[in-house]
Amino acid sequence: MRKLISITMMGVLMTGFGIGIAGCSEEAKEKSQTEISTPGGKRVETETKSVKTSGDNPPPPKTP
Repeated sequence: MRKLISITMMGVLMTGFGIGIAGCSEEAKEKSQTEISTPGGKRVETETKSVKTSGDNPPPPKTP
């Protein structure tokens, strides 16, 4: 019984650490690539948007 409780608690702790490490970043980033064909050849444009999640960069107010 003690082994079962010990193994269960270790699983819960490892899951918590995994979620904490994967989801606790200070910035959220979005990256998009667009491929444009022109007569001179192909061109790839990359656009990266980043938003701080700490509340320093709030979204703009809604307009009616």
